[in-house]
Amino acid sequence: MADTPSPAPNDPAGESPEHSGGEKFAAQPGQHESSDPQSPGTGAEHGRHEMAGPAGYPQFEGPGAAHYGSEPVEPPPAVAPMPQALPPQQRPAPQQPTYGPPGTGPAGPQPGMMPPPGMQPYPGATPPQPSIMPPPPEGPLPTYGYQAADNIPRSLDVGNALSYGWERFRANPLPWLGTTAVGVLIYLAFVLVVRITNPTSMLPVLLIFLAVMVGIWLLQAALVRGALYETDGYKPVFGSYFQFVNAGNVLLTALLAFVLTGIGFALCVLPGLIAGFLCMFALHYVVDQDLGPFAAIKASATLVVTNAGPVLLLALAVLVLTIVGAILCGLGLFIAAPVATIAVTFAYRTLTGGLVAPL
Repeated sequence: MADTPSPAPNDPAGESPEHSGGEKFAAQPGQHESSDPQSPGTGAEHGRHEMAGPAGYPQFEGPGAAHYGSEPVEPPPAVAPMPQALPPQQRPAPQQPTYGPPGTGPAGPQPGMMPPPGMQPYPGATPPQPSIMPPPPEGPLPTYGYQAADNIPRSLDVGNALSYGWERFRANPLPWLGTTAVGVLIYLAFVLVVRITNPTSMLPVLLIFLAVMVGIWLLQAALVRGALYETDGYKPVFGSYFQFVNAGNVLLTALLAFVLTGIGFALCVLPGLIAGFLCMFALHYVVDQDLGPFAAIKASATLVVTNAGPVLLLALAVLVLTIVGAILCGLGLFIAAPVATIAVTFAYRTLTGGLVAPL
């Protein structure tokens, strides 16, 4: 028994579309449903590929598309004709491409240009003219930091150091006298505190002595700061002497040098003198180069040992100058202290290759 094929899902009567009488054709994309296979739907006036818009008419986008209503029609953009489409007499002349600076590409050298070294000159090229350099500036060139100046000897001369210190002090005496007077005030404050408190035990005396030493060490750093300004070629004012931001390193370095010198004097006088001699430039390294306590003392000892002869003569000259200033009722220290500080700073800058401004 043969199976009967099932009717199409859309035809409940089981008839084929060709034999059905009142069938409706399914609308294709872009068409409306219609019962007449010969008559197009309401959207048949446009192609099948056109999609109907919300108002039932085709919508296009882009330049040149048709618009309906009161919208202006945008003309299509103008397209320049290709050179091949123009007549031969209207075509632009071909140009050679150029690469890099003029005269280096296929376009050839420009008039007056010179060829690379080793090649023959181009036709019409002019030989290069010698460059005219401005004359060098007169006088010594400026130096910065620790560059060696040409007019500064690399070997230390004690006479030049003392003379430099005196001339610099004589050119700017008032700030130096004012800064030195601070040391006198520190001494008077120490005497006054001792007489008022009248300490009888060791601890108060030690505290007062330590406070006085802190003031003296800071004053020494201030004098070194002023002397460094002098060797730089500037005349410092009173406030400039105290413009150092590493007071902690100053105090630690001075305390370490004081302890080493004290231990040396406790063992014997000579070791104490040697320790003080080796620490001669320690504060200069701290104030000028911002070194730590141990690095500053090591650098000072190395500099002294390397130049032991001239530095020893300078130390003896400074000692004599200080003794003479103290003999004159202490008033001579107002001159001896600034001159000695500038002379030692001159030696430090000279031996380290730093800047020393001429007089």
